[in-house]
Amino acid sequence: MAKIAFWITAGPDQAGKALSGLRLAERLRTVRHEKDVQVYLFGPGVQLSTSDNPQIQEALKDLRAASVTVEACPANVKQMGLDEAAVQATGVALRPAGEVLVELVDQGYQIIGV
Repeated sequence: MAKIAFWITAGPDQAGKALSGLRLAERLRTVRHEKDVQVYLFGPGVQLSTSDNPQIQEALKDLRAASVTVEACPANVKQMGLDEAAVQATGVALRPAGEVLVELVDQGYQIIGV
């Protein structure tokens, strides 16, 4: 089985691009039954967690339902002026990017940038 992590930097202003990564992550889990699929929101991508775009919120909901880990950079959350509690309320966990990136590489994940 593959280990795949989606590193999403596309923000709400690039919803189509971001959705392609979010939807592919969900489908890899639900259709192909890949166990090791993760999503990390970085830079402008952290804004997806609280975006009012219904397609993005639906994709995040589907990722939660599929038990795909979705995390975001807490430093970027602060930089973008987002409320940490609001981000976490959407099911997105906060963990530092450097920690996550090194862990993914050490564990042999293929990292896909979106």
